[in-house]
Amino acid sequence: MRKIGFFLVLFFCLLILSGTPVQAGELQISGKSAVLLDQKSGQVLYDQDKDAKLSPASTTKILTTILAIESGKLDDIVTIGPNPPLVDGTRVYLESGETVKLRDLVMAALVPSANDAALAIAEYIAGSQEDFARLMNEKAKSLGAVNSNFVNPHGLTEENHYTTAYDLAVIARYAMNNETFRQMVQSKVYDWEGKAWQTRLINLNKLLWNYDGADGVKTGYTTEAKSTLVASATRDDRSYISVILGSPGQTIWQDSEKILDYGFANHHSIELAAPGAGAATVRIDQNKTLQMVAKESFRLSLPNESSTKVESQLELFPFVKNIAEGDVVGQMVFALDGKEMGRVDLLAGNAVRITRLKVIDYILYAAAGFFFLQLFWIVLVAFNRKRKRRSQYSYRTSYRGYSDGRR
Repeated sequence: MRKIGFFLVLFFCLLILSGTPVQAGELQISGKSAVLLDQKSGQVLYDQDKDAKLSPASTTKILTTILAIESGKLDDIVTIGPNPPLVDGTRVYLESGETVKLRDLVMAALVPSANDAALAIAEYIAGSQEDFARLMNEKAKSLGAVNSNFVNPHGLTEENHYTTAYDLAVIARYAMNNETFRQMVQSKVYDWEGKAWQTRLINLNKLLWNYDGADGVKTGYTTEAKSTLVASATRDDRSYISVILGSPGQTIWQDSEKILDYGFANHHSIELAAPGAGAATVRIDQNKTLQMVAKESFRLSLPNESSTKVESQLELFPFVKNIAEGDVVGQMVFALDGKEMGRVDLLAGNAVRITRLKVIDYILYAAAGFFFLQLFWIVLVAFNRKRKRRSQYSYRTSYRGYSDGRR
């Protein structure tokens, strides 16, 4: 009987311990750099040397493919040049002169991480790898990924080709907001019908197969970079992006799961603004009020056990003309513990006519302006006359002094 009681106590202790959420300080990540980002708000929820400049390997292709998607040319037919067939690493064995739809090249770059497909994309979009790299860097900087420099579209190790865990998370967050990209990186398989190779391509992202809610984004590996992984997962109303760079081996999968688990177990999401929902009311005058609604949704992730302070501040634009329903009239600024986290445009929920000045008002303002102009002119003339008198007096005194000197 005592043994049964002992095992029951042990069982409940294990049950309690297994349900205890892991804390940030308890995360043991084998990679050189890591970060967890809230996909909707951009908040950093966990990091380990997130700004260290490291080689990204094939996670580079996130930026490559979103540029291809945004080009609007996915249905174009691409003629493969002489360079893609020469690229090392993972390939779909493109041949010079072969014709392939750009959409298929993007899928080949994302699903099996084909380097030849990535280079073919770059040459088609920009004419050369070098010119495409300039587009990559311009895009990265515009997104706020300011500690990165890309020199090729595939991620093979090359001097001065680097990024950070945080920058990759920022780029991935942007890409995941694109519906086409999001659908592509969720694809587990893709049928490839190339000239030299026909096969079913398998997505290298293992989390898509075995992690609850996994929906992207990209793997990478080179001898120099080690294993790299940008992963994303969505459960209910929460979406997180994890990035690990410089992981020494297969532990990168478990480490990525740990980081994502930490996000889901220790945070909850609150919606601070919803599209079309009332946000504020402003009285224009005694008879007129302006109703304002949010243009888009805005959410924040908050720690489950924390006394964080969420604040909002209304910023209105000057009302210089009549307001039509749907006009952008201001912004709602959201802050967490005093730090700005984001802004949402506010739209007019109703039309408001701004009272115009009457003709008599314009006449009175013009008369007042003319009066002050005349007054200014009188003062100016009097000042100039006084200055001239002083100048003449000074001259005469100086002349007499000179004559006295000669005597």
